[in-house]
Amino acid sequence: MMLFETVLQDLRYGARALVRNAGFTAVSVFALALGIGVNTTVFTAYKAFIARPLDAHDAGSMVNFALRLQSGANDATFSYPDYEAYRDQLHSFSGVIAVSLDQLKLTGAGGIVSQRSTQSGSLMGRLGLVRPGASNAEFASTFVVSENYFSVLGVPALRGRTFESIGPSDLVASPSVLISENYWQRRFGGDAAVVGKTIRLNGAAFSIVGITPHNFVGTSIAVPDFWLPLRLSRSVHPESQRLRDREDLCCRVFGRLKPGVSLSAAQAETTLLASHLRTQHEPHSDLSKDVTAYLSPGSPLPGQMNANLRLTILIIMVAVGMVLVIACANAASLQLARATTRQQELGMRISLGASRSRLIRQLLTESALLGFIAGCIALPVTWVLLRLAVTEAAGALPGEWTLVLNVNPDLEIFAYVFAISVVAGILFGLAPAIESSRSALFSVVRGTGGSPIRSWLRHLLIAAQVAVSLALMIAGSMLIRSAIHAVRMDTGYDGDRVIELSLQFPEESKYAADHQALLVRELRTRLAALPGVTAITSGHAPDDNGGRKAAASLDGQPPSTRNMNVYYTWVQANYFRTLGVPMKMGRGFEVEGGSAGQSVILSESAARRLWPGQNPIGRSLRLGTDGQFHNKGELLPDGPAWQVIGVARDDRGAALDGSDSAQVYVPLPLDRLQDYPILVRVRSDQMLMMRAIEQSISEVDPDLVASVSTLQEMLRQTDAFLIDSLSAAIASAISLFGLLLASMGIYSTISYVVVLRTREVGIRMAIGAQKRDILLLMMRETVRPVTAGLLVGMILAAGASQLVRGVLYGLSTVDAVSFAGASVLFVAIAVIATWLPSRRAVRIDPVVTLRYQ
Repeated sequence: MMLFETVLQDLRYGARALVRNAGFTAVSVFALALGIGVNTTVFTAYKAFIARPLDAHDAGSMVNFALRLQSGANDATFSYPDYEAYRDQLHSFSGVIAVSLDQLKLTGAGGIVSQRSTQSGSLMGRLGLVRPGASNAEFASTFVVSENYFSVLGVPALRGRTFESIGPSDLVASPSVLISENYWQRRFGGDAAVVGKTIRLNGAAFSIVGITPHNFVGTSIAVPDFWLPLRLSRSVHPESQRLRDREDLCCRVFGRLKPGVSLSAAQAETTLLASHLRTQHEPHSDLSKDVTAYLSPGSPLPGQMNANLRLTILIIMVAVGMVLVIACANAASLQLARATTRQQELGMRISLGASRSRLIRQLLTESALLGFIAGCIALPVTWVLLRLAVTEAAGALPGEWTLVLNVNPDLEIFAYVFAISVVAGILFGLAPAIESSRSALFSVVRGTGGSPIRSWLRHLLIAAQVAVSLALMIAGSMLIRSAIHAVRMDTGYDGDRVIELSLQFPEESKYAADHQALLVRELRTRLAALPGVTAITSGHAPDDNGGRKAAASLDGQPPSTRNMNVYYTWVQANYFRTLGVPMKMGRGFEVEGGSAGQSVILSESAARRLWPGQNPIGRSLRLGTDGQFHNKGELLPDGPAWQVIGVARDDRGAALDGSDSAQVYVPLPLDRLQDYPILVRVRSDQMLMMRAIEQSISEVDPDLVASVSTLQEMLRQTDAFLIDSLSAAIASAISLFGLLLASMGIYSTISYVVVLRTREVGIRMAIGAQKRDILLLMMRETVRPVTAGLLVGMILAAGASQLVRGVLYGLSTVDAVSFAGASVLFVAIAVIATWLPSRRAVRIDPVVTLRYQ
């Protein structure tokens, strides 16, 4: 009871002290709120994006299914027959569901088409960060789900009914879909008559039988337009064998644990069944080898995250932690300067019997109170800003995306903010409290006087702010320059002058392979006749993510996993001329389609890896794709040996660091042109040419669906470029916060020093000191700590550059421009932050000062 009353007394006294010093309180709270707010923002965003649970009732009992392959990789996709086995034979789960994503051509819907164009209507499209959709058709984002999907998730329909209540036979007899509430409102204005309405997806008729709840995303992070039963997948893909093909890994699988069943027990049972199922897979499949089930807490994201994305998240977490350190050092330096003005008060309290520990507790209480106030301000402001950011992000995305991010504060976020607020209060208050109590004790024993330790501690805090802030600025500068390099880098081909045209044929019986080939030949003839077109070829663009890996054997033996891996891609004879890629050695494919022989062309990197220091022309190699990813029915280079006839210049593909530059170019047969994109080289305005290409497609067959973009636009849509841009944007914003806090710290500290040394300045001026001398005296207060901070900051930045080297392109880990530029900028800002309060010192009237001192 005594302790409780003492704490209340400390809180009341601390609150009065903070009110009496409103200026100090406002600056300290602002600095701490900024540091706490940045950390809260990142934590909330991490929860909303990465650590979010499934959108389900009792989400804690939901788990993700994945298999750990013999290679050590995790695979989170399953075939429909395997899903049926897990659903029917596992006893640890009350339900197992499957889902896959699809984009289906929508017709006969009516209503108001409000879909934003990725090129004109959305910010991400205008920036070139999302690939343009088909311009001559309307597509609906569709989740293809098992019939028990909604019942296992525990989510009923908002209106109408779900698939499980219909029954398999009725579902086949009367094909049905569900529509999302978001799309219902956007497209049909909330018209209740939409239930029972018939629409067409990929030409097949479906009846809308229900509406899912508002913002319901299920096992994803975005709301689809429609939900389609997996049982009816052949209705929209007539040629698909998904429901029977055990090698068609089409679906992600999730399960709900039965009450009382542990995750480890469920995982053991799932592993046992997976080991049994591997005997039913084709011998060459990875799933026919030893596999282990891996179950993880239910999440829309697969268990294994992209390595560069993990690195980006780590960089952000470290950066925001450093911002909090700057904020704490800022508040600590202010607390230390303020303690000097309280010297008499603290000394009197010691004289009246207060112990040193009692003073420290009182000062820490005031610091914790400041941190708590800052947290209380940071939380609602952060929430409002995040809500605005989510709204803007939703508007920036193309219309087919309805991103749902829950940034509302929950108990976990409240606990996080409270924890970092209290920790921040203790961090910034501990050193000043100890030093203030020490100085107060000395002042009682020896009389009033300054403490050299206090001056040293103040300098240390300034140096710490400068060092951490400079490290953030240099890291942010390097990431910005890396993103600029990624845009301007020499790709090895003419990205601005080459347009990729990807075709999607209607899934109807008349569009057989021979008819598709006929349409492609007719389209190519029309495109070649367009003014401004200089060349046409077929094949995947370097940045199209279409590259495949194969083991390369040089000794004539069948390739195996022991051989070196290279990338391979199928191209036409004029591929290199169309993209502007020069031949470095040998010759190109002379015969269209390469039917004259088994010839290949290597990139420079592939030639160096396969035959280092040797001439590869005339050599032969065999390629093997066993154990490598490829789609069913895909053209494979396995078989007889290929002869090397040329070496082409390296180009940059989907990996900006050039790690996929080792390419083997294989001649594309003429009877497979319909399976590959058309690449068109133009000499005139690309936008005009893309409109002309779209018109030519409509003239050949208005039912053809096409997407058109330049290769430069495609480069901006690669994972590596998006992650690099994200890292640069976030790191730059965080470094600006750090710079602001450090500038505030320097300015506030020098302002307090000017106040504390007013009597000294008055005496100096009374005995003849010039204004220039006083200005230099004040500015010397920051020269040494700022210089020390700059040196330490450069060392920290050198270490940070090693951390971020995985997302740096075209830069060394110690980039002279970033280091010098950030340092000069920081020195300039530090000089301004010091000079502004120092000017007040030269305006002091010595007569007035001495009279009142």
